[in-house]
Amino acid sequence: MDANSVKQYIRYIELDRERVPSFSEYPFNLPAIKSLQRLSFHPQVTFIVGENGSGKSTILESIAVAYGFNAEGGTKNFNFTSKATHSTLNNYIKVVKGTVKYTKTKHSIN
Repeated sequence: MDANSVKQYIRYIELDRERVPSFSEYPFNLPAIKSLQRLSFHPQVTFIVGENGSGKSTILESIAVAYGFNAEGGTKNFNFTSKATHSTLNNYIKVVKGTVKYTKTKHSIN
């Protein structure tokens, strides 16, 4: 693991393709998901671009839900739902986080 991956929030996501019930059903039939194996994130910024209906929002919502956030927005401490409209993709992805190492220095507050 390089120094940049230690600092980033999410390193990558992986789709557990063996557990996917069918790639001919939503959300697995969306172009971005149908071909998804691993989506790596750059340590500084990642842009997710594509045609309308290609699966960009579905992927972002699944990451949020897998991480414990609300698909409709908010924070981990402020969850609400009007109607569950997100897909079940979050049940089939693995979110691999970066880690942050905190070390004490002589200038640290104990």
